[in-house]
Amino acid sequence: MKVSNKVLIEIPVSELEIGMYVSKLDCPWEETPFIYQGFFLYDIQDIQELQTLCKTVFVQAEKEVWEEKKKVTLSTGKERIRTVTKEKITYVNKVPAYRELEKAGATYNEAKRLISNIFAAVKLGKSFDVNEVRSVVTDIVGSILRNPNALQWLALIKNKDEYTAEHCLRVCVFAVSVGRELGMLEGELIDLGISGFLHDVGKTRVPDEVLNKPGRFTDAEYEVMKSHSTHGKNILISQNGVPPIAVDVAYTHHERIDGGGYPRRLSGHKISRFARIVCIVDAYDAMTSVRVYKTAMSSLESLRIIYEEKDVHFDPELAELFIKLIGVYPTGHIAELSSGEVGIIIKSNNEHRLKPKILRIIDSQNRRSKEAIIDLSANPVDDKGKPIRLKAVHPNGAFGIDIKPYLKKGLRLSESDDD
Repeated sequence: MKVSNKVLIEIPVSELEIGMYVSKLDCPWEETPFIYQGFFLYDIQDIQELQTLCKTVFVQAEKEVWEEKKKVTLSTGKERIRTVTKEKITYVNKVPAYRELEKAGATYNEAKRLISNIFAAVKLGKSFDVNEVRSVVTDIVGSILRNPNALQWLALIKNKDEYTAEHCLRVCVFAVSVGRELGMLEGELIDLGISGFLHDVGKTRVPDEVLNKPGRFTDAEYEVMKSHSTHGKNILISQNGVPPIAVDVAYTHHERIDGGGYPRRLSGHKISRFARIVCIVDAYDAMTSVRVYKTAMSSLESLRIIYEEKDVHFDPELAELFIKLIGVYPTGHIAELSSGEVGIIIKSNNEHRLKPKILRIIDSQNRRSKEAIIDLSANPVDDKGKPIRLKAVHPNGAFGIDIKPYLKKGLRLSESDDD
């Protein structure tokens, strides 16, 4: 059964989109710069202005409800129709990760080439082809929908000399992975991916001596670094075809839930959901990466900080979802065991989160030996009869182990129980 009627729908300002017709505000109209009471949103500036003034607004819509399907169709504006599915989409892996690896590798390399070229072009004041960005991000989304593990493992292979470009690519991959967990539609995932892919493009306007400074910033240098958000907004606004939400994310991904961020000190609901997602992923990747001025934090320590900063810096629900997605001991990381053995975490254990499955590379005598599986959930013991526990987790490269040669085997073994 379908019912249709004109309605006013109250929505948070973080959900505003270009093309919507705003009929009513939650603050006095005369205290705003808008001349007419009731107007269409034609550009991102109108949305950003409302986000600084209001918490919620009422938009005019034509509502059609399919009771049997639990779907609502919103028509905002004369020519705009938006369908919202109230049921969460639950994605299932369509292929094993090791079979997805070849396609994922080609996609990752093409995306890495593209983002590097974009940064080089923008640094010279040139434009870039947004259609190329959409195409490569569509491929990334397709790979993550088939099986996210392949691209996530590839994203662990980091090159500190190409940090900024690779960082944007990794943020894209993990932001889309979060969106997949949230049950977003494919089109939303593509826009989220583009937002992550381009979120730091403003850093091309930051001088290298500030961007790569090995020590602490002076107050003046910190202000220069913070300007990359505004530069990013301006760069993306000047490009044809960039989704408005990607402009918003470039501008607001350093805002904080408590209002202590920059550049506009937005808080809570005034920060779009896409920006709140990218904020978390951006922080996690920065903390777990080697930079000229710091060593990489462990994944566990980084997740602990994100957990402690939820409700202050990060959206609490999204932070907890991200922590669950990454896992206490994330796959693809190097595991140091109490027995002296070292290997690669190839599978998390949902029932025993502190006892993942390890592909051993180095034995207890510190020798490279034939690989073997150590399943900590089976409560193995060392040669002295003591239980083997996971002592520490390290990024790729620790103990001289490069996960790249073990990618396919690790992914295959990680899913051997599921095939």
